[in-house]
Order: sequence, then structure tokens, then C-alpha cells
Amino acid sequence: MTRTLPASSVSRRFYAAVWRWHFMIGVLVIPFLFLLAFSGLLMLLSKPLDSVLNESLLTVKVGDQLLPATVLLETVEQHYPHASVKLYLPPEAENQSARFSLQPHSHAGHGGHHAPSTLVYLNPYTGEILGDKDPAASLYARIKTFHGSLFMGSLGDALIEIAVGLAVLMIVSGLYLAWPKSDGRPPASAKKTGQREGWRRWHLSLGWLIAVPLLFFLISGLAWTNIWGGKIVQPWGSLPGTTYKGPQAVQAEQKTARPPVTDHASMNEAGLHRVPWAVEQTPMPESVPGDNTLLLDEVVALAGHQGLGHYRVHFPQGDSGVWTVSATTIAGDIDNPAGERIVHLDPHSGQVLQDIHFADYPVMGKAMAASIPLHQGDLGLWNWLLNVLLVCLIMALIITGALLWWKRQTRRAPPKAEIAPARAVGLIMLLVALAFPLSAAALLGIILLDAVLTVRKARLP
Repeated sequence: MTRTLPASSVSRRFYAAVWRWHFMIGVLVIPFLFLLAFSGLLMLLSKPLDSVLNESLLTVKVGDQLLPATVLLETVEQHYPHASVKLYLPPEAENQSARFSLQPHSHAGHGGHHAPSTLVYLNPYTGEILGDKDPAASLYARIKTFHGSLFMGSLGDALIEIAVGLAVLMIVSGLYLAWPKSDGRPPASAKKTGQREGWRRWHLSLGWLIAVPLLFFLISGLAWTNIWGGKIVQPWGSLPGTTYKGPQAVQAEQKTARPPVTDHASMNEAGLHRVPWAVEQTPMPESVPGDNTLLLDEVVALAGHQGLGHYRVHFPQGDSGVWTVSATTIAGDIDNPAGERIVHLDPHSGQVLQDIHFADYPVMGKAMAASIPLHQGDLGLWNWLLNVLLVCLIMALIITGALLWWKRQTRRAPPKAEIAPARAVGLIMLLVALAFPLSAAALLGIILLDAVLTVRKARLP
């Protein structure tokens, strides 16, 4: 006959099982979470620092009249004959320089996808070249690369994705542990005395305060990962049905039987995102060769007629490329996601081939368009200050958790929980982790390893 345990006993054993998994996942996640939080803080601090260090390139003395953009373009082409111009950034203020993004000829066209670039700064009043730099080599860009891959490429990306998925489980289990039980207190087995009790209270208070913002940072940060972001969420969160071709382009495609091969991600550069997450996988419109070619000044005039203020101009890439004028938060053109807009122009007639607004994004695309700049602190000074505060609180939460582990009498895993609650918790966590495939695989490995070690320990004298 099976003995039925009292409800309070089952509850305490279930609590112990949850605490065990919270502990084990925390030991694995804390190093990664601290690196992400610390590098995120450095990214926030490096933004204003980069502006100060590059003030001589960014600011100019206000002159009488701005030179035409085509004149500035000719100056750049003369001084950089072995590079092709990919991007033009008009001055956003009277005392700001004009900028052109260049790529080596070997990376022009479709090969320019995520290729290295050089940013050239010019005085828009005199045409003087103020200098150039690799934007991916800036302090902010280097820290961002570490933040996204730990300087380990795809392997680092995968490790971070695993850690972030497990961190979500750690937060969920932590909230369960902190939730008041029927008697208003956690089970007696969770009570501690002495100095460690003080750190536990700090950890508990910080956890309640920062749990939701931390979940936001984790989920929005997953947008750029290779598996969860690029393979699972982004395809169905991207803007569909935005390919437009004129009759001549359709006829040419039918003759060659060649499907579109260029998407909006081709406007990105090494370490730099120029287009919103929601349209990166959306095909670009294409054109066919023609006699007339629009000049940069004409494109700038058309951008003004379209009502665009702060924007950047992407040059046609390849024989079927189009002019693109974009104003997005991810590129830093504007600080209001609702005002995002991407306009594609025929390179020969100036006809608007495609006009994408924020309202055209799917629900997930809108959520990401709003959350990514909020995650990066790009929505203004208030956003920057708020993120600095939140990141500091997250680091404090991580430190208190690490101190609780260090101050345990033994820093080994907690005692094995009862097998039934442990299985229940393992199943629940595995189901939750299925939202994050890499994390689910890692969690399954942890469960199997824990089971093997437990059996082995039971067989020992």
C-alpha cells in the first residue's frame, strides 16, 4: 500500500526540488549573466565616450552654405578610388559633419553583406575630409561584439543563447521560491540565520525589484541570436509580401528564372545593424538596367518630398539595386520606433517602389522594433539613465546570489530532493525550456548527468 504524504510535506518537498534546480542553474548561468550585464553597462557608458573622443570628426564650424551632396560624393570618390560608396549620412544639425560609408570593391554588390566598412567624415560647407575610421573598431562596437558573442563567433552566440534560456528558468524558479506560502513564509528548510540571512534578504528584495526588467533584457536580447532569433522567431516576425518589381523587372526575372537573392539584411555591415529586425529577412525590390541614373542630390530632394527629416541614403548595390532612404531607431536616425520608415526608389526614374512604415510590421516586428532600442538605451537620455540603473541592479542581484553560494557551508550541489517532486520540477522546467531549443538541450543534459551521478552515488558504500 502506498502511503499518502500530507499536503504540507509534498509542498515542502516540491519547494526543495525547485530550490535545487534554481541553485544548479544559477551556478551555471551566473558567470555568463554577469559578463552580459557588465558588458551592457560598458556599452551604455561607451556611447557618450565615443562621441567625446571623436568630436573633431563629428562637429564642424557652421558655414554660409552647404555643398551639394554630389560634390561631397565626388570628393570621396577621388580620395578613395579603390572603394565603393554604400551609404550617405546627411548632417543632422548645422554643426555636424557629413558621412559616407565605403567598402572595398571586392565587397561591392551582394558580396557587401556584413562586409567591413570605412566611415569617411567631411565638412559639408568646405568639402574638406576630416578623417576616416572603421565603425566596427570603435570602443562601443568592440564591446557590443563581446556582448553578443564573447569574441567566440557562432560558438559564443550559442553559449549565450543557452545561458539566457536557462536564466529565464532561473528567474521563474526564483519567483516561485520568493512567493509567500500559505503561512506567509518560505518553508523552514529555506530559512537561514546569521550573515548569510542578510544577503538572502538582499537577494530576495533585488529579485522582486528587477525580475521583470531582467526578463525583458533577456528576451529582447535573444532577437540577435542565431537559433532562437534568426531561425525561429525572426522568420515569422518579419514583414511579408513586400517585394515589388516593375513590369520590366518581372519580365527579366521570368527570362532568367532567377528568384530574388537580396534581402534587407544586405544593408547591414560588419558589426552594424542598419535596418530593423522586422525587415532583415524581407526581400529587396529590384530594378533592371536603364539609361538614366539618379544623382545623389536628386535622391536627397526626393527624400525631402517624401517628408523624411533625419535619414540615411543607401546606394544601389549591383546591377539590379535600388536607392533606399531609411529612418530607423536601430541605426540611430530617430528615437521614436513608431516613426520608422524605409523608402525604396527606382534608380532610373525615381519612382517609389516600396514604402515601409512601422504600421506595416507584424505584431512581433513591432514589439522588436520598440524593444530593441529600449534594450540598447537609444530612445533618449531617460532611456540611457534608466538602463544604467537597471543594469547596476542586475549586477547587484548576481553578486548577492554568488555570495549566497560562497557562504554556504558546502559549495557543492544541495542535497538530492525527493525523486517524485524532482521529476515533476524537471518535467516542468523542460517544458518551459522548449521555448529555447539550445537551453532545452543543455537542461536535458544536466538532468541526465544529475541522474547518472545520483545512481552512482547510491551504489557507493
